Amino acid sequence: MSQSSRSVSLTSLFRQSRVVWAIRAAVALVVGILVLVWPQSTVAVLATLLGIYFAVLGGVRIVQGIADTELNGGGKAANIILGALVLVLGVVVIRNPFETAVFLVILVGISWVFEGVATLLETARGRGSVLSTVIGLLIAAAGVLVIFLAEGVAVAYAVFFGITLIVVGILDFVLLFTVGRAIAKADRG
Repeated sequence: MSQSSRSVSLTSLFRQSRVVWAIRAAVALVVGILVLVWPQSTVAVLATLLGIYFAVLGGVRIVQGIADTELNGGGKAANIILGALVLVLGVVVIRNPFETAVFLVILVGISWVFEGVATLLETARGRGSVLSTVIGLLIAAAGVLVIFLAEGVAVAYAVFFGITLIVVGILDFVLLFTVGRAIAKADRG
């Protein structure tokens, strides 16, 4: 394939996909702005969607445990029990979406504390350096902060997500117009 035929092919592809590209950029901008305006609600909505997913997944597991003729007694029981647990988890998340998100943030904080302590223990056994000690302390301290500021951290995650979407939307529009101008310029000359 020659350079000019590749160029024509890419130009054609761009022209076909630019509307989708523009829609994607606009949606990213709008959703990003909405997330920044209502970060706590965004966290609750995302948690609720996760809760709905868990509830459906749990229901499917229960039905599979009851209806699947190829499963033996243990397989049936495991599917029904697991399905019931996931279904209950889904209902809890749906009923308490923001609190569930905060709980997940607390779990992240706890995991960071454990990771920091583990890094410090490895360093104490002579398997690390001063840098390892500093990293372990920073990770553990970050975990403690996340635990004590969990609600704010959950909202901060949403704000970060919103800012990211806005940046992606802006960059998509910039790229869309830049490529469009380059193609128009190539067509003219």
